[in-house]
Amino acid sequence: MNFHQSANLAAELIRTDFKLRYHGSYLGYLWSFLKPLMMFGVLYVVFSKFLRIDYPDYPFHLFLGIILWNFFAEATTGAMSSIIEKGGLIKKIYFPREIIVFSSVAVSFVVLISNLAVFGIFYLFADLAFDLNMLLFLLYLLQLCVVTLGVAFFLSALYPKLRDLFHIWQVLLQVGFWATPITYILQIVPQKYTTLIMANPLAGIINNSRLALINHQFPDVGSFLYTLAAGVILLASGYFLFFRRAPFFAEEV
Repeated sequence: MNFHQSANLAAELIRTDFKLRYHGSYLGYLWSFLKPLMMFGVLYVVFSKFLRIDYPDYPFHLFLGIILWNFFAEATTGAMSSIIEKGGLIKKIYFPREIIVFSSVAVSFVVLISNLAVFGIFYLFADLAFDLNMLLFLLYLLQLCVVTLGVAFFLSALYPKLRDLFHIWQVLLQVGFWATPITYILQIVPQKYTTLIMANPLAGIINNSRLALINHQFPDVGSFLYTLAAGVILLASGYFLFFRRAPFFAEEV
């Protein structure tokens, strides 16, 4: 299969998966906006009204964190089962199996862009400042995609053989949500815990995205290089595992 055929197959899988995600739903595509908004509303009330987190522009920090985390969680969960869901196609024809994972992540990326557009609308109405540091967010968005795709390759490679992985991953996502600075700001975390939290590349990506978009600060170079290196290592090792496991997919699905 040449590049043109692979690209056409990927585009078709993206269209099909996107339609199936909201098939039979009355609100359809609107759920991609409503889910993060409802999650934001609940967490904002809990942390700003009850726990009284007082930090400048906290709602924007919270909303951005939720949007970025939701992309990672939904993309990796969807990609994990993508090989199983496309089992019939895998058994019928040969094509690069990584197209399935890439297409699954791409569907979640479309939703991410839509949610960021909603964030941008709120940003405009809040009359917050703009500066060139905001352009750095594009680099962190790229890093997020690299990390997500790397984890997606790991999960999709292992899931056909280890079906318990789905439940394990759901638990890890719950732990990861609270261990990552989403509902709280890294700057209020005691210094002795900061290094441990920042070992998670998603923590660095979310924190640096906030610094660039909301605080208009130039993020720490060391943090940027760490998340970049972590993303490249995850993607390379995840793809290597996927490549080694791909010949067995037809038997396991």
